[in-house]
Amino acid sequence: MSTPPRILTIAGSDSSGGAGIEADIKVITAHKCYGMTAMTGLTAQNTTGVVDIHPIPADFLRKVLSAVLEDVGVDVVKTGMLTSAQSISVIVESIKKYDLKTIVLDPVMISTSGSILLPTDAISNLCSNLIPLASLVTPNIPEAQHLLSYYTNPNMLPTTAFPIDNINSMADVVDLAKRLQEKCSTAVLVKGGHLPFLGDGSVARRHKDKAFVMDVLVLSNGTVKIFSSPFIESNNTHGTGCSLASAIACNIALSQPLPTAVSNARNYISGAIAASYPLGKGSGPINHVHNVYKLPYSKGHFIEYLINHPSVANTWKDYVNHDFVKSIANGTLSTEKFVWYLKQDYLFLVQFARAKALLTYKGTTLAQINDCANYLTGVIRESALHVKYCAELIPGLTERDLQSTPEAPTTTAYTRYILDVGGNGDVAALMVSLISCSVGYQVAARNRENEESSVKTAQGNTFWRWVEEYASEGYAKEVQTQRDILEEMAGGFGMTQVEELVEIFRKVTEMERNFFSAAVEAKFP
Repeated sequence: MSTPPRILTIAGSDSSGGAGIEADIKVITAHKCYGMTAMTGLTAQNTTGVVDIHPIPADFLRKVLSAVLEDVGVDVVKTGMLTSAQSISVIVESIKKYDLKTIVLDPVMISTSGSILLPTDAISNLCSNLIPLASLVTPNIPEAQHLLSYYTNPNMLPTTAFPIDNINSMADVVDLAKRLQEKCSTAVLVKGGHLPFLGDGSVARRHKDKAFVMDVLVLSNGTVKIFSSPFIESNNTHGTGCSLASAIACNIALSQPLPTAVSNARNYISGAIAASYPLGKGSGPINHVHNVYKLPYSKGHFIEYLINHPSVANTWKDYVNHDFVKSIANGTLSTEKFVWYLKQDYLFLVQFARAKALLTYKGTTLAQINDCANYLTGVIRESALHVKYCAELIPGLTERDLQSTPEAPTTTAYTRYILDVGGNGDVAALMVSLISCSVGYQVAARNRENEESSVKTAQGNTFWRWVEEYASEGYAKEVQTQRDILEEMAGGFGMTQVEELVEIFRKVTEMERNFFSAAVEAKFP
């Protein structure tokens, strides 16, 4: 058996088990990594609050770090509550001495009530010496404001947290994250759980209006990534910050790129909140081991799991960002190649419709059968658009002409594989074989909508209508129906089935990419 990734958490202990070292170890175990600890402080606390903190002496912390690092070794370090400037100096010393490269730093410095937990000299040491060594810093909004205040004027640090009511929109959070990243130069993830938003992107001032939460990642090169998820009504959110940082650390150790590591960690936390249970009299813990029970993805995120799977991710990127789609969007594709593609896609849709009819037959409930029937209607509508489009580009071309077009080898291979999956597999296998096409076209089109090189008018680009169709709200509704069907099924999958479905998704995504490549490579007399 291979050795799992090694995660060292340097943080305080939470006697109630919901946060700190205790939460970190649960998260690390749930991610199938090996966890080690270096404790910075003991706390007497429960779900209603912290009673007292007992710092661990810096000299003893040094001994702990040396013992771990000289024997087992570490792949990723995660830091949480750091109690003193002396402890921070010991951590900085150890990082340099043992040449530790990957550090996820959760700057635990402000209590729920707004009190500053770290003394001024510790904050100064953190900002000046530890943060520059970090790969990622994960402050919440109050912590981000406090860190930015230090970098702006280190001699004028406030004694209490800044009010967050000066944040009015998503744009304000993005601006805060960008400004902090510019000051500290490492990647920054500003966690927005303190401040849920309305659907229009403004801050929800009333509890009943809370629609979604947003986190902002700014990479070390300044690239901004925004993550959002539905607001989950729950009193069990104790320890979400340190648990998120630990999940990110694990995902990085599992070789996931930072944006993917953050996205998957957020999904894990959402699932942990949704699966939490009442415990104690105050703010209870999340369910850190919800995914250990059954599956490696959270509820509602199976398709995202497929897309980000290591065996799929690179092929998916090639597919949704294919040069063929880019040439459609910027109008540089030749009409001959576009028509060749439309003819092959028409033939593909004929077989796709057969597969979706089979999906309807395989449905196990009346609601599922009805949804699948509507799914089939969307394919019929899409094929009619292809016929119309071809007739406009080549006057006199009829549907009979499309039907008599010889299938390209890529078309035959792809469609027969789907029909084979449908004939031999269950409804879930068939659904997975179809979803790459539906979701991928939507993603590809929406990517092109936001690309500066795209020519976005019918007058300047004959093919822009194709992008508009697959980026439209009408098509989005069809895709969402398909997603909902599959995500509903995904809660009942076993791990063996999941592995089989990943392989199906990998194959069809590869075939989608090859379908586009065949259009680019098509030759004409």
